[in-house]
Amino acid sequence: MGTPLSRAESSFESVFNHVNEGILIANSNGEIILANPKCFQMFGYDSSELQGKKVEALVPRDIAEKHIGHREAYMNKPMKRPMGENFILHGQRKDGSKFPVEISLSYYETSDGMYAIAFIIDITIRHEQHEKIQKINEELRLLNETLEKKVSERTLVLKEALTELENSKDELTNALEKEKELNEMKSRFISMASHEFRTPLSTILSSASIIAKYIELQQADQSEKHITRIKGAVNGLTEILNDFLSLGKLEEGKVRANLQQIEVKAVLEDVISEIQAITRPGQNILLAFSGLKDFYIDKQMFRNIMINLLANAIKFSADNKNIEVTCEVGDNEMKVDVKDYGIGIPESDQEHLFERFYRGQNVSNIQGTGLGLNIVLKYLEMLNGTIWFTSAVNEGTTFHLEFPAKNENL
Repeated sequence: MGTPLSRAESSFESVFNHVNEGILIANSNGEIILANPKCFQMFGYDSSELQGKKVEALVPRDIAEKHIGHREAYMNKPMKRPMGENFILHGQRKDGSKFPVEISLSYYETSDGMYAIAFIIDITIRHEQHEKIQKINEELRLLNETLEKKVSERTLVLKEALTELENSKDELTNALEKEKELNEMKSRFISMASHEFRTPLSTILSSASIIAKYIELQQADQSEKHITRIKGAVNGLTEILNDFLSLGKLEEGKVRANLQQIEVKAVLEDVISEIQAITRPGQNILLAFSGLKDFYIDKQMFRNIMINLLANAIKFSADNKNIEVTCEVGDNEMKVDVKDYGIGIPESDQEHLFERFYRGQNVSNIQGTGLGLNIVLKYLEMLNGTIWFTSAVNEGTTFHLEFPAKNENL
């Protein structure tokens, strides 16, 4: 039967020779003193070829020299642990081929010295499976990226298509609104023109036919009366045509600001003197001026603005109602107010006041094109100025103007 010790030795030898792991024992100098059959098979050596070789014979040549240092460090401070955590170790066969391995280290000590034990597993199949899984994962990642890219591209195309559709919808809506606006403007223009042109033309025709009779009767005073009526009608037509010409030039961009230093009070006095000729009986234009003498602005545009506003104030005010012009010139801006005590602007008309051809409900019997304030607004935009108004029906209207002192960006 044998002694327990001999039976244990026999059992150890059976395990050592038949275990499915390579087992290798090396001394403190790194010399292999014992290896099991699996180890020989794994590295392609015969049973007698490994004994006495350094363990570096089983390590890839490119890291063999570095391995010596690791081995010596381990023997100086041995412990039970796995080798190569977080990276893949490789062994080298007798024929020079490499294969991935998993190694666990242990040690024991005898009177002859320190010995290291390495348990070695060939993980080629596991490594190949791992690489296949990594490859599949990479392919899936790339496929996912491709799909995401395609989805993003399709989404972008869809967004662009929706944006274009929305833009087309907006453009169509704007075009329809513009068409509607143009039709309304056309209707207002035809209505205005039929009224504003018919009245002075009728006056001219009737007065011209009557003059001939008065000349035959030698009634000079009556002839002069109708000649004056003809002149007034012609002046009215000229005013209408001037409004159209001014608007046309502004719309076509043919008008440019020509900035210069002007003496503001002198320009205002000149405008007031010029327009006083068309005032109603008992109307006076009063000027209140304060501040600096000069201002940097386009003189002709400023004159046109004031002429338009004063002509409106005269037109929409009754006899014996004064018109007040207040002007204050400062370092940073010029403020001008034009105040009348006329018919005022109905609240329902106020939001449309600066639109082309728009005329208020309460001015149908007063001559005008509905262009004057639109022209004033365009001049102010060119001068970086602003305009607003306060008004009450039958109490009058005040237009407030502000012009910036510096206009380098014009």
